[in-house]
Formats: sequence, C-alpha cells, structure tokens
Amino acid sequence: MHRRSFIAAALLCAAALSGCGPHWRVVTQASPDTFVGQRYFALMPIDFVGLIVLDQSEDQYLASKDADDHQQFVADKQSINEEFTKALVAAAQEEGIEIAPTDGATSAPFVIKPYVGYMNPGFYAVVSSAPSQIRLTLRLTAPDGRVLDEVQFSSRTPSPIPNTSLDAADADKLKMGGRWREDARIIGAYVARYLASRVKP
Repeated sequence: MHRRSFIAAALLCAAALSGCGPHWRVVTQASPDTFVGQRYFALMPIDFVGLIVLDQSEDQYLASKDADDHQQFVADKQSINEEFTKALVAAAQEEGIEIAPTDGATSAPFVIKPYVGYMNPGFYAVVSSAPSQIRLTLRLTAPDGRVLDEVQFSSRTPSPIPNTSLDAADADKLKMGGRWREDARIIGAYVARYLASRVKP
C-alpha cells in the first residue's frame, strides 16, 4: 500500500474507533442508487470559488498579507487539490474504482465535482494551538450536469508538539499548508469510501 494511503487509512481507523475526526453528511442522494456496479468516474479539480477562510472571504483574508503570503496561499490550494486527488485515486483503486482526473470534457458516465467552501489554517504556539479544518462538498453528477449525490466532508488536523522524534509528515503539519495537506488526504480517502458505499452497497 502507498505510504500516504496507509497513513490516511490508519487515521481513518483511529477516527472510527474514537468516534471523532473527519466524517461525511449526505445532503441528497439519487434513489434508486444509480452508481451500483460503476467502476469509472471522472474527477474535476477542486473548486474554491467563494471560499471562506476563518470568518472572512478569501480576498479579505489575503488583504493583510504580503506578496509572499499570497503566493504561498495559491501554492497551498494547489497542493490541497493534488493531495486530495492522489489520496482519492489511490484509495478508490483499492476498492476497484478508477478515478480519472480531468479539466473538462470526459466520456465517463459520472463526474465527481469537489468544492471547498471553508478553510481554517489552525495555528501552533508554545502555549496553545488549534487544528486546521477543511470542509469539502462533493457533488456526483451526470454528464449533463444534473447533481445526483451531494455529500459534505470535513477534516481537522492538529499541530504536533515539536520534538526530535517528529518524522517528515509530522514536521510538515507544523506548517499551515502541511495541516491542510493532511486534511486533503484524509478527505480524499473518505470520498473513496463513500464512492465504494454507493458502488457496492
């Protein structure tokens, strides 16, 4: 199993045992289940239009930031999309489901459209810390754009306590972008589980 996929799976198992962590909430589902037996889905890039960061619009959040912070935020959003995609593709493959990333036209019978509407960077300080958070809405659509399923996912990643035993993954979570990347990986694995629950009910 791919190392990142293994890490996400381990986190999901721990979350299930503890009763906390990332989860999904169904907004609407096609009935009867139109995805039974499907093995191929197209995946659009994450849509960040209308994004809220903390309690501000993206523009308001970035207004007090310098050019380097702007550039880093753009890079963070790109890495969120990349990590989400990699985790989803890998975890779905383990379920026998093929996910094909696309930017537009596709011959796939169904299209996965992820949308991130809220992000919280969290923080780490010597005396206190707060977890990051990503909320993602997933829409499964027909080729004509009709929404068949709409599901909400969420993940929070705490900052680890710095010490000499931190591995590279934990060290990355000391950074804002690193916590978001972990959230993206966890949500990607959860989306794969949701798809499997619809394909193989």
